[in-house]
Amino acid sequence: MRAAPAVDAVLDTGGLERMMIVLLHAGAGIALASWGLLQAEIGFGLPALAGVAALALLMAGLGLALARRALPAAAGRLRWDGQTWCWLGSNAANQPPLAQLEVSLDLGHWALLRLHPDAGGRPFWRVASARAAGNSWHGLRVALAAHAGAAALNPQAGAQQPREPGSR
Repeated sequence: MRAAPAVDAVLDTGGLERMMIVLLHAGAGIALASWGLLQAEIGFGLPALAGVAALALLMAGLGLALARRALPAAAGRLRWDGQTWCWLGSNAANQPPLAQLEVSLDLGHWALLRLHPDAGGRPFWRVASARAAGNSWHGLRVALAAHAGAAALNPQAGAQQPREPGSR
């Protein structure tokens, strides 16, 4: 199998995705409050509607906090050099390679990626889209399809190479 060519793709900030998380949480708050009102058979008077709005705002605030934590607003670049993945965030100097990259959701023109730092830090999420990546989108998709997962073993580091099936 041939390796995918090197690619350097821009990943955007995920603002639209954070907005969707907030709206989905607000909608869940409205649905929960409405269900509670129907079960209590209170009706939808002015005090009840104010309660629905308050719960929707509370849930939207929770969604905003979760969205900021899940998808930080820092844009950056994802680079595949032919052997390793590297995330180049706002502080592009001294960025270690990634230990693992997972494609959690791939919708064709949009992908949700989970990046695992090599230094053993907490994994973080990023959004890749054809709109942000531009001309490098096809190369990024090829590299993700061929090389997502655990980082390749480095033969210079003395790591044992995987054997071919049927060899001893």
